[in-house]
Formats: sequence, structure tokens, C-alpha cells
Amino acid sequence: MIPELQQRLEEIEAARHKIHELVSGVDDVRFNQRIDERRWSMAECVDHLITVGWQTAPRIDTAMIEGRGKGRTSEGPFTYGRFGCWFARQMGAVELPPRGKYRAPRLYVPERRPDWKIPTAVEEFSNLQEKFTSIIKSADGLDLARIKVTSPVTRLLRLSLGLWLQGLAGHQLRHLWQAEQVRRDFS
Repeated sequence: MIPELQQRLEEIEAARHKIHELVSGVDDVRFNQRIDERRWSMAECVDHLITVGWQTAPRIDTAMIEGRGKGRTSEGPFTYGRFGCWFARQMGAVELPPRGKYRAPRLYVPERRPDWKIPTAVEEFSNLQEKFTSIIKSADGLDLARIKVTSPVTRLLRLSLGLWLQGLAGHQLRHLWQAEQVRRDFS
């Protein structure tokens, strides 16, 4: 597996461990509780990640199938355009704490589920990590720069497969960090 995809697998594995650390010793009430109305609860942070992931995964699958069908394969190294790199950085966790806050597109706004149980949330998140792992392994050998994936939010946004994978992995770390801050602020 190429180093770029190996790094994505490591980031997915880190997210898988981070969710367990996040909920360790937390009850369902605290998990679903907001500190104030301007900040998401830990549960909303996790729900947002699940929503974004499951909205994006089918588009990635489709783009990979089409790319493979068109013979878009390569072992890299891959180079990406400036806009795509910028977008992936904004989406993900290049640095923590993040420099800026962004309003989630309506499609990605988490549900308020005051009775969401931690085991259910962890299972849903873990299922998403399995899907991401499968996607990353399937991407090995594909041209990560030339295969484009269309955003679920707008058809106008098309990014390279490699940048979507980078952005999604970083996005998870960003919002798990956000959920950790909520947990810390309750202490």
C-alpha cells in the first residue's frame, strides 16, 4: 500500500481508538448534553461525523468504480491542486485546535437525539470506520489525483479522491477533538 493511503488507515485507526477514549466513564446524559446552545454536545459531534461519512462514502465508491473502469490507475506520487489542498485542510485537522470555525452545511447538521445511547453511537461510528477502511484499501492502485469525487452538498465541488480521503480522516480527528473539549469543559 502506498504511504499516503497507509497514513489514512492510521488516521482511521486513531479515530476508532479516540471514540472509545471519549466515551470512557461518560454516561448517556452527559454524552447528549450541550454545555451551551452555541456548542454541540459530544453526541452531536459524533453524529455529524457519521452523517458526513455516510453521505460521502457512496460517492467515493462510485468515483472509484468509474475510475477503475476508465483505467485510472497509478502508484503515485500524487500532486493536487491548490484549491483542493486548501479545502482538505479546512475540512480536516491539520492542526489542533483548529484555526477557524465553520458552519456545517444543512445536510450535515447533526440531529439532537437527547436519548442516544453511547453503545449505539460507538457502533455506528465503528461501522463507518470499517467502511472507510474498506474504501482506503480499495483505493490502492487507483490514481488518487485524477479520480474526482463530487460533494454531497453541491455538484460544483469536485475534489480528487486522495484529497477527500485526507479531508475525511482529518475531519474526524477535528470533531473528536471538539467532543473532547466538551467533555473537558464538563469536568
